[in-house]
Amino acid sequence: MQPTTAAGRTGEPPLRGAPDALLDALWDRGLILLGDRVMEEYALHTPIFIDLRHKLYDDVALLSSVGAALYAKLIEVVAPEASRDQPQQVIGIPDTATPLALAAAMAARSASTPLYYGQMRKHPAAYPGGESGVSSYMGTRDPNRQITLIDDVMASGRTKLWAMEELKKDGLEIKRILVVVDREQGGDEILAAKGLPTHCLYRVSDMITYYRDTGKVDAETARAAIEHLRSKRFR
Repeated sequence: MQPTTAAGRTGEPPLRGAPDALLDALWDRGLILLGDRVMEEYALHTPIFIDLRHKLYDDVALLSSVGAALYAKLIEVVAPEASRDQPQQVIGIPDTATPLALAAAMAARSASTPLYYGQMRKHPAAYPGGESGVSSYMGTRDPNRQITLIDDVMASGRTKLWAMEELKKDGLEIKRILVVVDREQGGDEILAAKGLPTHCLYRVSDMITYYRDTGKVDAETARAAIEHLRSKRFR
């Protein structure tokens, strides 16, 4: 299975059961949990839990793989656009996606298309004055760059809107959103209404189907996870 774009975006659905080394690694490392594994690991009463933080940060090789996948997806998204010759930059939503964005930028070092990096603070720094006296952004401000905002998952889209507004205060305009997993709970539609296109490596339903088809979970566990997500859509 190859990473795909968010529902309603360009890209063919992944092939069922086709090997996907990244999805397998995320499962084996315990970053994607379904069914009883959620209770065993986190004591949470939910049929699905996605945590691209603690264990991912401890596995630099896997973090690099996620970064490479994000970089490849970004290049795929940009390639058909008329503005493909524009320099590209990524910024991760703090704190979870900061290392994801940096990993994507690092992946570009061995590729033909460069990718610039900037970092966002969760809370603006407050210095006595100057151009960066009160700023949520650390990095170069180049109006020629297209900026992609990176995050781990898409749910309601609220953190993406918050980040977009904060970065706008620093004169930065977000071109698109790219996440690892779209939970298919309506966040992409909310952002689209704001004129912000979204893309993802995986739709959650495809991801769950993959784990079912490769024997990692049974059909009932997969069904419960999908129904849970569908019952909690955001408007």
